[in-house]
Amino acid sequence: MKLWRFLISIELCLILLALVCVAMAAGSFGLSGDYAAAINAMPLLVWLREVPAGVSWWLWLTLALLVLLAVNTVLCSVETLWSRRGRGGWWMVLAPQLMHAGFLLIMLAHLLSAIGSELLQVEVQEGQLVTLPNGARFGVAGISVSSLPNGMPVAFSSELVTDLQNPAVRDVISPNRPWFSGAYGVYIKQAEEFPLRRALLEVHREPGAPMALAGTLLFVAGNILVLVFRSQTPENKLS
Repeated sequence: MKLWRFLISIELCLILLALVCVAMAAGSFGLSGDYAAAINAMPLLVWLREVPAGVSWWLWLTLALLVLLAVNTVLCSVETLWSRRGRGGWWMVLAPQLMHAGFLLIMLAHLLSAIGSELLQVEVQEGQLVTLPNGARFGVAGISVSSLPNGMPVAFSSELVTDLQNPAVRDVISPNRPWFSGAYGVYIKQAEEFPLRRALLEVHREPGAPMALAGTLLFVAGNILVLVFRSQTPENKLS
């Protein structure tokens, strides 16, 4: 019983969260060079398979801690629902479970992206055609760069022809405004005007993105419900 109580305890949750922060801090400060550059250029699990364990140990440790944290979350929810069987007030009981479900969905979403995400960098010029991994094609109609008098670029964008059968159908992308074709997002990362207009585009596919959004909505809904229920308890009401 003591082991079970520890496995479902908030204390274990806090310990695991603290260890995750320590492991990720160690990796953030210790990772450098080509390995640090490559971690953002490929799916996470591909990076883990290709780098030495002496470099990636902190990330393996983080994944193991997150698995334990997920187990702690599931067991806590099971214990709460089991102990409340046959009683009323289910909405107050289910509200925290929405938070747990949202947290687990977010973790699963990151796992899916770590396994199946894609990242492709393409250097393009005006008038060039680009083919995405899903077979869709688009054209680069224009590249625009706004610079300071000293030549420092402060803003850039690219006008894309997203329907080659109808060149009038266009979309302008900028660093915070990508264009999506199915599951693929096209982002502009860099652009320059001299010696010729060209830009660096990144093509992303994140299979876990819809699940991460669903998890976020569940987590927020659970938080709101908890706040509502707690504000209605007698000790929290204003006289």
